[in-house]
Amino acid sequence: MNGPLSSPGTGRIASPLAGKAQRLCYEASDPVADRAILRLIAQVDRAHLVMLAERGIIAGGKAARLLRTVRDIEAEGFAPVLSLPRPRGIYLAYEEAVTRRCGPDVGGLLHTGRSRNDLNATTTLLGLRDRGSDVVAEGGRLVTALLASAGRHLDDVMAIHTHYQPAMPITYGYYLTGVALALLRGLDRMMACLRAIRRCPLGAHAVAGTDLELDTERTAALLGFESGPLHAVDAIASRDASLDALGVAANLAVTVSRLAADLQLWSSSEVHYVHFPDWLVGGSSALPQKRNAFVLEHLKARPTRVLGAWVTATSAIRSAPFTNSIEVGTEAMAPVAPALRTTRDVLALAALVVAGARPRPATMEPAAARGFVEATAVTNDLVRQGVPFREAHRRVGAAVLRAVDDGAAWPPEGLARIDPRTAADRARFGGGPGSRAETLAAAWALRHRLRADLHDLRRRWAEAAVALGAASEAVCRG
Repeated sequence: MNGPLSSPGTGRIASPLAGKAQRLCYEASDPVADRAILRLIAQVDRAHLVMLAERGIIAGGKAARLLRTVRDIEAEGFAPVLSLPRPRGIYLAYEEAVTRRCGPDVGGLLHTGRSRNDLNATTTLLGLRDRGSDVVAEGGRLVTALLASAGRHLDDVMAIHTHYQPAMPITYGYYLTGVALALLRGLDRMMACLRAIRRCPLGAHAVAGTDLELDTERTAALLGFESGPLHAVDAIASRDASLDALGVAANLAVTVSRLAADLQLWSSSEVHYVHFPDWLVGGSSALPQKRNAFVLEHLKARPTRVLGAWVTATSAIRSAPFTNSIEVGTEAMAPVAPALRTTRDVLALAALVVAGARPRPATMEPAAARGFVEATAVTNDLVRQGVPFREAHRRVGAAVLRAVDDGAAWPPEGLARIDPRTAADRARFGGGPGSRAETLAAAWALRHRLRADLHDLRRRWAEAAVALGAASEAVCRG
């Protein structure tokens, strides 16, 4: 049924926002992004209508008609919504499309006991759950790539650098395991952010609840939350879950950028610790000899988008009143979804890089020996003989100086001869590379636990979606 077009006014306001103001306040239409938010709105609508019908707040037959209309519009890819003007935002265009199908007597019931404020707060959390879990899933794949490569190259000796100077002997696999552990902590923090999304804001209404007898526990359960709102102002005003997730995402992206910085140095022709295959490099438009690992530059630079999003969101919320406001609900949240998608893509690109990178043991181990990276192990050998550490440190440093400046033998008589591989194997304490097999096994255990935790969380959300579908069908059957 095509009902009459609802009034462009609100009762208090007789005319729509000026066209130029509409264009400046609302971002240009993006059908992909619009459909994504409309799917979340439709999900919330189904839960809300089921609850309203079950509570007898609206008649079951009218709720069924609304549910079927929402289902049909969604099946059409929300085309009836996307074709409408949006003088007051996408939600009211959506409600207008529903009302055109149902008529004002039925369509006008859709927003009963609800505001755009609690609707937007709810869809923000639903979207955050989806995008945050995507980040965890993609991060898990990167960790898998790191640990798989670490296992293949667990004994390939190289120097780890501090201040861009060779410092101590490790192995390539040991290095990759360290990066994986750092990422696993970040992914655990993202899981903590997702698990902390327990209360559904739906029912908090505009900012102070409602006198309609809503069952917010029911709508929360149908949407995969643990409970309804505890405090209406808090439910409407707070966006801390998004800020937390953005902060974690920025940390993950920064870790990837540091990995890329190391790989870029190690893949330079002067160092050549690591080789990238043709499918990860590009040529030069002018220089025929070039093999540019340009993908690494994307990995180094793209995280700035995530950092910028966090600064934007926190800056927009800073000093905003603790209530509903455009600063908090719209402007601060605008960069969240793009930033989480960027984080997901950075993690995915890094997984390709790690899988394709090939260390060059024939280059790495001799370079480690030339860098005197076993010098600390030689010093500790003197310590075991009773020489005070500072004196041992002086003796070994002086021996290195003579070897570098005068070409003297290294190590000189009186100092232990320890090659970099032996020095790496001996460094077992403090989590050193000598314990690399045990560390790798522990990292794999953490990776498996992360996968199981994400599976359990997504399963709970999926079960709620099934329950929502069944409850919607029950209302439609009358």
